[in-house]
Amino acid sequence: MPNLIEADVDVQLPNIKNLIGAITSVKSLAICSEAMYDEGFVFNQLKHLKLCRCKKHSSDLLVGLLKDSSNLQALDLFEMVDHDKNDMVYWNQPSTVPECILLSLQTLNCSGYAGTPEERDLAVYILKNVVHLKTTTISSVEVEVPKFEMIKELALSPRASTTCQLVFH
Repeated sequence: MPNLIEADVDVQLPNIKNLIGAITSVKSLAICSEAMYDEGFVFNQLKHLKLCRCKKHSSDLLVGLLKDSSNLQALDLFEMVDHDKNDMVYWNQPSTVPECILLSLQTLNCSGYAGTPEERDLAVYILKNVVHLKTTTISSVEVEVPKFEMIKELALSPRASTTCQLVFH
């Protein structure tokens, strides 16, 4: 599908290799999958990635997509409305910083932030490594995470981008 603009992928299949291979030209991708990501695809048109965080292995999926999407400009971490809230069980920090983090990523939106160690580690990793980050928006529910503690913790995190604005909702 060489002219695909946008794709919404919500699958339970154990192997999504053929599906992923068919959508590598997509410009905007929303994805939720429990399947392990098979790295090596090239998403050179992908500008906007929306990743559902409700699956245990969503960290692996995120790392694989970051490595394979050198032109990514916007990353949204969210949970689809009709999905159970399970959250990723760990943040699998990549051994090398993906190219999009160094060259093109400008926006991070994280909704449903609960302040888990995994979420915090991921947010800190993005802030610490994304060179051209312009805006980071963190949305949370007050009962799940004390706002002041969250703001203080993330605002004091080291940042690669001196112009990044942190926005809290």
